[in-house]
Amino acid sequence: MPWHERPHPCWSWKLGWVLVAIGLMVWPGGCRRPVVLAADTLVMAVEKPPKTLDPRVGNDAVSARLHQIIFDTLVNKNEQLDIVPELADFTISPDGRVFTFRLRPGVVFHDGRPLTAEDVKYTFESLCAPTFNSPKKGDFALVESIEAPDERTVVFRCRAPNLPMLGSLVAVGIVPKGTSPEEAAQRPVGTGPFRVVTYRENHDIWLEANPAYFKGAPRLKRLQIRFIPDAMTRELELRKGTVQLAVNADLAYSTNQALGKTPGLKLVQAKGTNIAYLGLNCEDARLADVRVRRALALAIDRETIIRTVLRGMARPAAGPLPPEQWAYPEDLPPPRYDPEEARRLLAEAGYGPGRPLRLELKTSSAELSRQVAAVLQEQLKRVGVELSLRSFEFQTFLQDTIAGNFQMFYLINVGANQSVDFLSYFYESSRIPTKAKGYSEGANRARYRSPEVDGWLRAAAATTDKAEQRRLYGLVQKQVVSDVPQIFLWYPNNVAIAHERVQGITLELSGSYAFLRQVWIAEGGAAE
Repeated sequence: MPWHERPHPCWSWKLGWVLVAIGLMVWPGGCRRPVVLAADTLVMAVEKPPKTLDPRVGNDAVSARLHQIIFDTLVNKNEQLDIVPELADFTISPDGRVFTFRLRPGVVFHDGRPLTAEDVKYTFESLCAPTFNSPKKGDFALVESIEAPDERTVVFRCRAPNLPMLGSLVAVGIVPKGTSPEEAAQRPVGTGPFRVVTYRENHDIWLEANPAYFKGAPRLKRLQIRFIPDAMTRELELRKGTVQLAVNADLAYSTNQALGKTPGLKLVQAKGTNIAYLGLNCEDARLADVRVRRALALAIDRETIIRTVLRGMARPAAGPLPPEQWAYPEDLPPPRYDPEEARRLLAEAGYGPGRPLRLELKTSSAELSRQVAAVLQEQLKRVGVELSLRSFEFQTFLQDTIAGNFQMFYLINVGANQSVDFLSYFYESSRIPTKAKGYSEGANRARYRSPEVDGWLRAAAATTDKAEQRRLYGLVQKQVVSDVPQIFLWYPNNVAIAHERVQGITLELSGSYAFLRQVWIAEGGAAE
């Protein structure tokens, strides 16, 4: 197992890490001593390791969350999901082709280097380089050139109107000029609120507060994030106090409720905008028939799953964007449960008791994913669909979805659906990932093709009239709902399980980890 560490010059600081580690040990003889929480150190658990720490590449949930606290982006989203300045103010030319960014003064990287326009230029030019593989590359296909006329000014020039690019910038943290892919993936340097001290692949990452952070230093001094794939182990570590925080950590909702009632622990939840969905392979011989896809959507009773499996901690989803997003169409019909109509459509497509529809659903091996899949299997059985279930380690599962090696899959999209560029990324035919291009075109994993949707998306990208954009994006969403390349299930609540002394937990709509800068540990005794 590789061990990656950036040396720190202060020996006494290293000794502090050692003492923290000793404080988390189980003592000899099998007896567990009370875990004493360090006032300035938090241990957090996530359900899997990140795909990569390189913010130009990683687009899985854990990678994205870690990027949010190690790096900063040119722009960000506010609570109304509008694009706002982060590292830079910006202006856009009237034709939507030239984007000019003016960097904040005084921002420095973790190693003390000042942030300059050359760093921004390098970040995006390296991402777009022909030899660089990244699923984010397609978001910047219209960028013709990037200029750095002075230390604080960056200019993106596009070959066509490209307003959705602003949303894509939210997902790309800025790295120092000259950063190699290996450095970014294993020893990253950013400008964010926490800096990496030690990264052990498949085990954990240790971070320390960035005292020079431009928004103010975090209240915590140290943060350990442990990668714990086994749900039972995550639960036990929370109960023991050796993990003090887990956010959206793929625990069963019944487990979340039980942990929230456990002495010494608390449950914090808030409305979320991430979306759980079923991906359907439109190139599959059975699923190419839109009648079959519509029948599957009609056969799913979302309300029952939300009430029983999710314990009420979610909202039904009617379309790909959340209702809080400005481009969400107010006249989008709510999701419909109609098993009789599902049977009729299946019969029309040639399926019935003598010729049942047989399909396979892939999920990750996470407990919650397997629970949801089992309920879906039972609901689809009621309309004559024989659904087989297969679960995989997450990276294997994700690669299958990217490569098109599936009929159906269950996944939760984290954060991306808060910006309208998500619609192009997931539904434009040019964004179907292919092996020939390193699967870098986008996330149209359903292999969905619609000339109408392609045209509306291009038209929306070409206009600066927000009302016209809203109309065009509304047409896209209604068509996608009708064509069913995905079945939109629900928006899960953001859920945190925390030690009772962990304070300052304010969960954002997206489930972002940005709140960790404000977290602190209150004074108190031991956690039994």
